[in-house]
Amino acid sequence: MRNDINSLPCMEQPRCLISSCTYDKRLSSDADGNILSTENKLSWEEWTLVEDDGGGSTGNIILIKSRSHERFLVCSPEGQLETVDKFNILNHDGNRWRICQSSSDEKADVAVLMSVEYSKYLIMDNKGDVSCVDKKNLDGRSENWSIEFQNGELCFLSLPERDERISCDVAGKLSMSKNWKGWEVWRFIECGDGHVYISSWTHHKKFLCSNESGDVMTTENRRGPWEKWNVELAPQGGTDGVVIKSTVHDRYLRWNGNALITSKTYEDNAHWTTWHIESAHKQTYFISSSSHDKRIGAKKNGVFTTSNRKGWEQWELKFNRNNGLVTIFSKAHGVYLGSNPEGQLSVRANDGNWGMWKIETSPHGGMFIVSVVHGKALACNADGSLYTIDGQRGSWETWILEPVMPPTMTEEQIKAQRKSLIIGGAIAVASIVLAPFAVMGAVTALGFEAGGIASGSIAAGMMSAEAIASGGGIAAGGTVAVLQSVGAAGLGVAGKAATNGGGG
Repeated sequence: MRNDINSLPCMEQPRCLISSCTYDKRLSSDADGNILSTENKLSWEEWTLVEDDGGGSTGNIILIKSRSHERFLVCSPEGQLETVDKFNILNHDGNRWRICQSSSDEKADVAVLMSVEYSKYLIMDNKGDVSCVDKKNLDGRSENWSIEFQNGELCFLSLPERDERISCDVAGKLSMSKNWKGWEVWRFIECGDGHVYISSWTHHKKFLCSNESGDVMTTENRRGPWEKWNVELAPQGGTDGVVIKSTVHDRYLRWNGNALITSKTYEDNAHWTTWHIESAHKQTYFISSSSHDKRIGAKKNGVFTTSNRKGWEQWELKFNRNNGLVTIFSKAHGVYLGSNPEGQLSVRANDGNWGMWKIETSPHGGMFIVSVVHGKALACNADGSLYTIDGQRGSWETWILEPVMPPTMTEEQIKAQRKSLIIGGAIAVASIVLAPFAVMGAVTALGFEAGGIASGSIAAGMMSAEAIASGGGIAAGGTVAVLQSVGAAGLGVAGKAATNGGGG
């Protein structure tokens, strides 16, 4: 079993705490749009980073949105701050922000935030007041901010020797499982200097942890040194894949046949210490028009559009590892999406040349899906009709990939189900409510190629802590740098295994 670099990672839209490095207070806001500072780390202090269309491939120009209030941070010409709703944001010139690495602090998660329109720096004074000022007017006030991510990339952690995945139950107990479901999905959160926290996706308060004796468990203390891990390529001569090492103890995560532990050496336990990391969506998506509330569906003998998000609308993207091209496979009917020279779409039982597509980023907030043979872009009109067209590259030709996530149940959902059963009712097994995902729209593992990061790819502006802090570049040893090194080796940290186990 070998990891394939030609796949799309399952990235959540970046959500973070923004803290003053000097005063250890968080940037916050209330429902009325007022900007505050606080020592809390609650929902009011969480911000979503949204890449701005004008940011280009560097990706370091963003909009900053309050997670709780769905309002955007804006700056006035005088440097006053507030948040505004989505209906008024276009009326404010100071709605765009640039995040750059601090010149006075080389830590990967320390940055300065500057209003793009007014070239003013976000600062906090010793009273906790937050505003924007010109660089010459800093007067000793803090301009350094720590970007502390709360979410990240969602993956399965599989041991190929057993074809099993690490699973976490409601109580935080760890085990190995044959399933590919929500309890087997893990969230990799960047925490600076190339380290990551690893938490359960479903039981999000449970973080993977190890002690100096080699015991591995989960904890709700996500900020301690025992919760930090490094993801690295498996040593040469070992099994294809990655190793996961405790940062502070310098020990390898492995399975000993009965429990997860960490060990001092890799060589003696290579098959039990090498992991495959696969994207949580397993490359399965709803393909949605960016202009119309329509998804592409498949029948055994054709295609259609619908507002549904059910089995017939699920498509698996199968990448060719040699050229980055993709076939689009209906999991429900076992057929491939294809097109003919006249622009008509069809489905076929095989993935011949007419079923080969290439994925290109769209400036309209998604992707173009282009027939390799005919050079025509997949499109959907206002009536929901599907076709391919030559030369057009607008919003009707732009598509959004919505990840199809595995079924899961949180502790709260389990309690609700038990309560319903006690009362005498019955409820269906529910899936977790998903956080917004970053739009997936590039080829060859988001542009991570053997020769480097592809120019203009999503990878070039990937919203990682390191990419943000360095103005769209990559900090040495950071998670994006790890992804790049794995891509260069022909594997893929979160790649799709060429031969994988059954679904869950």
